[in-house]
Amino acid sequence: MRIVSVKKGYLDICSQDPELLRKTARPCVLVLRLRFRNENADFAVPLRSNIAPNVPKCQYFALPPRPTTKPKHRHGIHYIKMFPITKGLQLRFRTEGNDYYEKIQRIIDENAARIVTACQNYLDDYESNGKPRFATDLDYLLQAMRQTNMVD
Repeated sequence: MRIVSVKKGYLDICSQDPELLRKTARPCVLVLRLRFRNENADFAVPLRSNIAPNVPKCQYFALPPRPTTKPKHRHGIHYIKMFPITKGLQLRFRTEGNDYYEKIQRIIDENAARIVTACQNYLDDYESNGKPRFATDLDYLLQAMRQTNMVD
């Protein structure tokens, strides 16, 4: 799994989803080939530095805190903020030479199977039980991507 960021055009087109995180340089973990609504799709799962302490642990994978992480909050890969993405919408996120992001990449690599399983479990639960509160609207995001010909 790689760390990527997202082209601004994607965020503009999907602007109707208030839960989609808007920061263009935000690092995301790219998870390939997850199943959603009987189709395979690639998803980007954002890294967030201030996940509230009351968020259930099943909704994120904890990472070492950043300097901007507030006390008692978590930094991690936040599953409920994931969104579909295609190769053409990804930007390279440089980790080389940055000790913190090199460490994050190592942690992701060591826990790749666990992260993929958690993401797939989240998508299965989303399909079965509907969109959780504060989650991105995956159906809208997939539709917006298709309507604007952003699919590869």
